[in-house]
Amino acid sequence: MSTEDATLPNTDGSTPVTTSNSNRDTSYVISDSQFVLLAGSVFIIAACSLIYELLISSLSTYLLGSSVIHYSLTIGLFLFFMGIGAWLAQSVENKLLPVFVSIEIAIGAIGGISALLLLFVYAHTRFYYPAMIVVIGGIGVLVGMELPILTRILEARSGLRRGISQVLTFDYIGALAASLLFPFILLPYFGHLITAVFVGLINLVVALIVAWSFREQLYEWRSWFVIGVGVTMVLLISCIVWIKPAQLMIESALYEDPVIETRQTTYQKIVLTQRGDDTRLYLDGNLQFSSIDEYRYHEVLVHLPAAFVGRLKRALVIGGGDGLAARELLKYDSIDSIDIVDLDAGVTALSLAQPQIVALNKNSLKDDRVNIHHRDAWTWLAEAGDLYDLVVIDLPDPENEDIAKLYSVAFYQRVARRLSTGGVVITQATSPWFARRAFWSIGSTLDVVYENVRPATSYIPSFGLWGFFMASNHNLEKAVRSSVHGRYINDQTLLNVLRLPADLPKLEVEVNRNHSLPVIEYYREGWESLNLATMPVTVPDAGDTNPESSKQ
Repeated sequence: MSTEDATLPNTDGSTPVTTSNSNRDTSYVISDSQFVLLAGSVFIIAACSLIYELLISSLSTYLLGSSVIHYSLTIGLFLFFMGIGAWLAQSVENKLLPVFVSIEIAIGAIGGISALLLLFVYAHTRFYYPAMIVVIGGIGVLVGMELPILTRILEARSGLRRGISQVLTFDYIGALAASLLFPFILLPYFGHLITAVFVGLINLVVALIVAWSFREQLYEWRSWFVIGVGVTMVLLISCIVWIKPAQLMIESALYEDPVIETRQTTYQKIVLTQRGDDTRLYLDGNLQFSSIDEYRYHEVLVHLPAAFVGRLKRALVIGGGDGLAARELLKYDSIDSIDIVDLDAGVTALSLAQPQIVALNKNSLKDDRVNIHHRDAWTWLAEAGDLYDLVVIDLPDPENEDIAKLYSVAFYQRVARRLSTGGVVITQATSPWFARRAFWSIGSTLDVVYENVRPATSYIPSFGLWGFFMASNHNLEKAVRSSVHGRYINDQTLLNVLRLPADLPKLEVEVNRNHSLPVIEYYREGWESLNLATMPVTVPDAGDTNPESSKQ
């Protein structure tokens, strides 16, 4: 051994660790327990890294919609910055363990505050995307440096080939664990803010355990680690302490009215607001209804098609977990059963227990004739089952692939197979004024499946002019029963909603099929054009609209 080298006892006194005072890489001979520790670190690091990706993707989707765009953008940026980090890692020639521990501390700090930071930026500035790129860049570069450095640390024990294989094996297993934990446990039960802080603390714990295990080799770095860990710990604890008031402050900035309840489910963020008599439900930031005028929407949605059904005994509601469509259906004495198929149990749970919504839906979800199925409507309709006299499709707007396929030819064919002779189906069809091509695409798609299709419109103050399509395989020119007289609907308004304004002529657009889903682009095109407009828009003969609202 040269005079430049020295042999130090390992932490457990069993295996020597060779160090070098030269500028070349430090070679670590790792004990069995330390190998298990580092391998476990790879597993945890991979899980944390993927959770950060999913966290930022889902948060961006919640705030800005367009899930495919934001998941693709986040994953692409993460991979890009990880590549930069991997390239930078080659410049780390020695002191691999100190660098690794320092990276873990830094990731814990950035990742832990990421959700709170992005929410604050969105609520109070117009620089969400720059902030998102900075956060992704910071985490991505550091994560990209981690794996090459860990591989080189493990190389001394396993050799380069086995070292790379072992790191990648634990990395992939960790990613699988994260992909299961995030949607089923972390997001539904803890939400974005607590999940971010929790994962940041895990990174910090990994740094502490590794530093303690290799404490003799890292002795000269102890002061820096104490400062780094201390600062990060204070930062994350502060986030935990301030999560509740910060969340209320941010939500107050995001919503016009005071927030009275918020829930995060596997599928979406549910927020309920109230100001005076106006209770509003938001899903992923998108307004679903206002208690002041929701009756205009739900009365048309139910009583318009019901007037064209000869026998009304069985009804199916796809969506409608708030119980408002069921409330209207229960006004018919002839109704024997109503099946509600809504994917998110969180919506129906809220609508069964929350006093404001229970008062609004008149406790319809607890009626003996109502059966709730927490299922994906796409797969539920494919199964054998009963036929229905009336099918009410009350779904979010087709802004992403998961929802847009429920406006497709294939989906309407599945609905048709469950429609009784003389039955009628109706679907909400977004705004025919702001998203005109999306509206007509839905109508053209129904035309492929049903013999008779009729458009309808209604002015709803919270949303503006809104559209519907009614479809059947029997004649829809003349109602077969008198309409139930509600707060808005009666025999006269029934005729009015079926009279399409002259300035909304039918457009030649593509049919919405699963392999292409053009309705998504039509929908985005319409609403993005509205958002870019600099002048207020008015709808002729329909009163003023609120272009900031969208039933999504």
